Amino acid sequence: MRGSVLGRVHRTDLALSLAILALVGAGFYLCTTFEEVSPLFADTIPPDFFPRLMLSVIGVLAVLLPFEHAVRSRRGDSGLDEDRRDTVRPIAYVTFAAALVLVAAAEWLGTYLTLVAICFALPLLWGERRWKPLAAFALGFPTAVMILFTQAFQIYFQPGVFGLNLN
Repeated sequence: MRGSVLGRVHRTDLALSLAILALVGAGFYLCTTFEEVSPLFADTIPPDFFPRLMLSVIGVLAVLLPFEHAVRSRRGDSGLDEDRRDTVRPIAYVTFAAALVLVAAAEWLGTYLTLVAICFALPLLWGERRWKPLAAFALGFPTAVMILFTQAFQIYFQPGVFGLNLN
């Protein structure tokens, strides 16, 4: 067995969870270094809200991770370690590289065009070839997200080099 099991806690998953929780703690610390918003502009969500929300969700999932094998074994699926022996397929690395390139271009492209590019490029990379649903998703989803955040939450996003913004 690759990661030994101590009672209900999977040893390998426990080590991974502790590493993730250390990164979450570092992220929370970084959130304390954000500049204070002037009271003139403080009528919206503070800049550290969304990072802390994401970090909290990641932290909760990390706390649950060591107990995954116990839940799966109760359902009659005890092959967690066997499932993990499969190697990571190359498309995972290609997806990571593509996402990294697109996110690196975000400052130049702007938030909206970056979201459109990601929503278009990743499904294409994964083999989607139905152009109409792909175009509807790649344009509709980022537009809905941008309208929600700019209109409902009054959040400003970088317009990028082309000046495209839905503010």
